[in-house]
Amino acid sequence: MELKLRTVPKEVFTVMSLNENFKHLWVPDNVLSLVGLGTSYLLEFFEFYGEKISVYYDKFIKNTEYDDERFPIFISQEKRHAAAHKNLNVFIAKNYSQPSREKYHPRVYDFMYVAYKEFVEPIVAGIEKDEQAGKTIDSLSFKEALKTVAIFETQVCMASFSFYENVLANGKLEYMLDTSENLGVLYLLAYHYAEEMEHCSVSIEAYETIYKEQLWSKEQLKQYDKEVDILLHRITVATLYVARMLNIDVTVEQIQSRLPNYRGLVSEGFNAKEPKIVEKISNFVQSWDNEWEPMLLAKIKETIRRSEA
Repeated sequence: MELKLRTVPKEVFTVMSLNENFKHLWVPDNVLSLVGLGTSYLLEFFEFYGEKISVYYDKFIKNTEYDDERFPIFISQEKRHAAAHKNLNVFIAKNYSQPSREKYHPRVYDFMYVAYKEFVEPIVAGIEKDEQAGKTIDSLSFKEALKTVAIFETQVCMASFSFYENVLANGKLEYMLDTSENLGVLYLLAYHYAEEMEHCSVSIEAYETIYKEQLWSKEQLKQYDKEVDILLHRITVATLYVARMLNIDVTVEQIQSRLPNYRGLVSEGFNAKEPKIVEKISNFVQSWDNEWEPMLLAKIKETIRRSEA
């Protein structure tokens, strides 16, 4: 599938109301709205991580037989996602601590610091050490970096399917247009997930092409539930912090009841190129570009006009 570089219209951030008029209910469900806002922090964190790893991809892979012309576009999409989420995330956290610049990541919020120390720092430090020893593609840390990016991209792709099925498809967008109190956040997540589906296969193929092995092998699938548990825990923690920053009471049990079900969605050999998956992605992305995005943007512009009247 061809990758596109989409631009978030300025009206999206206008209607998002990143000021005293901000409303968190981008869907008519308090807890699910909070989960979406918590996920925004996780998405920003990993997009910046992916951008860091892309620096080494360019050093080690660019202009070799393993180079994929889609990879720079994939990273450009990710950079734009991070920038768009940054605006929302900075606003929500404005009365609390702002993110710190760490050695291997430019924006680490306090509640993401453990994730930074657990895997970002050791992986990137390992790549640096291996590079100093003359290693490039044969760096085990670089291999692990590409694997972690591909695993996360797979998980976000699955989340994108869930989002589109439960929020946009089969007439659901019309309901959201009438009930959402923050069409800007709704647009941001829908736009982001469209591009996540669009480039779902890129990082998987990069890993498999370079290392001549399946990403989702039997051995990796044995670790899948553990990877899911880690991801869901990080979403839960981020959501709790968002709720606290917005002064909204929510329990861990309530959050967990709204988390996506990632289990059983990935099978051995998954690479997002199976005909059913390709068709699903194509239908969702085309629907976004040709139908749902224009509808949502028109509603956003109408909302702004009414507020200014």
